[in-house]
Amino acid sequence: MLFKATAQKTIVFPLLLLNNLLLIQAVQYKALDFLLLFAILCSFLSLFLRYEFQIDKDTLTYRTYILWLKVYAKTVKPTDIKKIVFKRLSWKTKLAVVKVENGWNMRIALFNPPNVFKELERFAYEYNVDIQKTSDYKILEKTS
Repeated sequence: MLFKATAQKTIVFPLLLLNNLLLIQAVQYKALDFLLLFAILCSFLSLFLRYEFQIDKDTLTYRTYILWLKVYAKTVKPTDIKKIVFKRLSWKTKLAVVKVENGWNMRIALFNPPNVFKELERFAYEYNVDIQKTSDYKILEKTS
């Protein structure tokens, strides 16, 4: 099953603050023009980030795109997974971190449809992957 998410807008606001600070400094110091252009480019590109997480029969796949260009992709088999940690991200937001043997962990949050956590848990039980749930996550499970 394929799950999709877009860039969190909270990423953009710190970059906008950085742009404002650099703009003020770039007026005074011409050497900072490059940093200002770089910050504007990063802010612009962050608006077009999107993520895909796919649970197949025996693999988990995580992809990151900027517009249509695939920037990052990782496919993991159950034997490569150390454990899956279910946490609470914010007041009512769930988070799952797939801890892998080699490479970066997969961070699963804010994906649609929201049954991604149930599907991930089913995948873990099917392949005997260790699961860890925090007490905060268990509270969120009861309320949802």
